[in-house]
Amino acid sequence: MFGIFHDAGYKGLYGGLGNEQIKVRKDVPAKEQLMDRMNASELAANQFRMTQTRDKLAREGIRDQQQAIRAHEQVGKEVRAAIERIGGELPENIPAAEHIKEAERRIKTATPKLELDDQNAGGLLGDTVKNKKGTQP
Repeated sequence: MFGIFHDAGYKGLYGGLGNEQIKVRKDVPAKEQLMDRMNASELAANQFRMTQTRDKLAREGIRDQQQAIRAHEQVGKEVRAAIERIGGELPENIPAAEHIKEAERRIKTATPKLELDDQNAGGLLGDTVKNKKGTQP
């Protein structure tokens, strides 16, 4: 039931899309873990969804599997609604990021810089938010 529970959270956050559907939409190979291809904003939204679900289950004493699945989906919907209210990019519309292993290799072999460029800053520079001219804020 863990897979169904986990997928319910994705469905809430991603407007009804489950793990496999999200991978197809983002062109992430089936053998890869979805979270290994999330940028900072998307990863944070998912971590928030998971921690809030964990806390809700504990706070409300939810032990029934079906109730837990429904709670996880509902928390995902609430996180999605918050993103919509503040004008953020919905997670299904965020392109797949560089695989975490590739990023680790690139960073290990890169010459240290005093300033971060767009590629190395990732979500730190708000890479999913563009102004009306289509440039970074």
